[in-house]
Amino acid sequence: MYFDDDIKINKFKNGSHFNNHLNNLFRTDSAQKWTNEHTSENECYTMGNPDDTGVFQFDFKTRRLIKNNFCGQWNHDIDHLFFARVDCDYDDIFEWNKEMHQEMQNILCDMQNRHYYPILIIIHNDQPKEYCHFHVLLDYIDPDVKS
Repeated sequence: MYFDDDIKINKFKNGSHFNNHLNNLFRTDSAQKWTNEHTSENECYTMGNPDDTGVFQFDFKTRRLIKNNFCGQWNHDIDHLFFARVDCDYDDIFEWNKEMHQEMQNILCDMQNRHYYPILIIIHNDQPKEYCHFHVLLDYIDPDVKS
């Protein structure tokens, strides 16, 4: 296994926390210390289904537009949005491989089985000297609540 199986799923405190978290994920603050020449290589998955294989890489302007759209679309749903960071257990692995992508898909399926549905996954490839990790934005849908 590449990834830590002790994944902490966290709740957003408020709309400002959500906005700041999206700034971090999308690197939309040009003064952010992690933003660099590799940032456009970050992989973004927007999905409701972990079998979706769409991977997107965006320039700064597009990242900011997507981040603002996510904020606008989800800001009123903070009460059931969660986030997680999943770290690779190996500090000497810097490049993603096919097996890591498959393991990520398995982790996402497990989250869905616990009613946490991924709506955004970002793989940060812009820290080439740090080990691999990915972030997940999750929508919790309580199976006992009728809509």
